[in-house]
Amino acid sequence: MIFAIRGRLSLIQEDRVILEVNGLSYEILVSPFTLGMLASKGDEEVSLKTILYIQGTPGIGNMIPVLVGFMTEAEKGFFEYFITVGGIGPRAALKALTMPAEHIARAIEDGNNSVLTTLPGIGKQRAAKIIAELKGKLGKFAIASDQKDADVETYMDATGEDNILEEAIEVLIQLGYRRQESEDMVRRATGKYDGIMTVEGIIQEVFRLSTKQT
Repeated sequence: MIFAIRGRLSLIQEDRVILEVNGLSYEILVSPFTLGMLASKGDEEVSLKTILYIQGTPGIGNMIPVLVGFMTEAEKGFFEYFITVGGIGPRAALKALTMPAEHIARAIEDGNNSVLTTLPGIGKQRAAKIIAELKGKLGKFAIASDQKDADVETYMDATGEDNILEEAIEVLIQLGYRRQESEDMVRRATGKYDGIMTVEGIIQEVFRLSTKQT
């Protein structure tokens, strides 16, 4: 079992990152939220909490080990609960995590279908199933959401809006998008939700919108 991994963030792709560790390159699947948190850290050393699972059906084809990464133990713990819901496998769960785990956990605890149905791949029936199976189990994850909002306000006090938008655009350019394309994506993301005003939040919303369009 690989519990955690620390290494140089050498490559960022749409749904995964590559970490260089002592001459070895590890491919790690991440959620859109985690990707947004890592997007501005290219070529830096980062640490991820990890889960190793085996993709495939025993006796049918190849069994492939897959490493999934998270920024915090709380995100990892929430993910482990999330994939216990019938019909939600690891890849579907990762695709759905476009916002902080604390916010999703709060929506589940509050029975808030409208929030859950904004997540990629989560329709009304699946949202109802998630609430039915997980409500009452996620309080330890949901309680952190108010602190998350306070952290955003503190960040905004210290950082200008124009600088945040430009930094988000630069992150997308580093990921291989053209400048005009990056500017359009940032404009759509911030126009849809005025409250998203951190670089990480903007990048997360860009990928959330991109995922919903595919």
